Amino acid sequence: METPLSPFTFTAKPDPFEKYRYYILAGLLVIFGIGLYLIFTPPKNSLEKDSEALLAGSTEDPVTLASASTSGEIVVDIAGGINKPGVYWIKSGSIIEDVIKSAGGFSKRADLDAIGKNINRAQELANHGKIYIPKIGDTNITYTESSTTPTTNSSLININTANNEELDLLPGIGPILSQRIIDYRLQNNSFKSIDDLQNVPGIGDKLFEQIKKLVTI
Repeated sequence: METPLSPFTFTAKPDPFEKYRYYILAGLLVIFGIGLYLIFTPPKNSLEKDSEALLAGSTEDPVTLASASTSGEIVVDIAGGINKPGVYWIKSGSIIEDVIKSAGGFSKRADLDAIGKNINRAQELANHGKIYIPKIGDTNITYTESSTTPTTNSSLININTANNEELDLLPGIGPILSQRIIDYRLQNNSFKSIDDLQNVPGIGDKLFEQIKKLVTI
């Protein structure tokens, strides 16, 4: 015999999400795992990724690659009739006129006639090149058609008799080093050998190799 339900008796309804609880739990675990991964494994920045990609595709030295990609500059030595002679870093592809401006323009001693005849101010600069701007009174320099760098009429420069202007013609020798060469020969009663140039402060092995075949005593 069935007992009638009391008005105060409640019948439990089935939970509509019961059959999805395992899927929800699995989803929460995946999200939790991703969060832990991001916290303990921070992403690499773009520069590191680019560097790794560059090195992975090349067998060249990393320092060489970095220099080639970031430099974009060349170095030149300018001397003679210029206001600020010296060594200048300048943008690759620049011309002689650009380095003249960087060096303060022509000095009062610049020989404008000789410059107009012999210096191609539109010529593109070569890396590690030397530019000599002729001064009034220069008589011992000549120019070739292929270069704006002058050479002496004699084949070699005598380091025991040359003045500052003549020594300036040597590659890598500016006003400071030319004066040091003169000071050394005065203090030591001339050079006994061209190898003695290595005793002059500022003339290292690399520079000596560049000039040793251009000088004599």
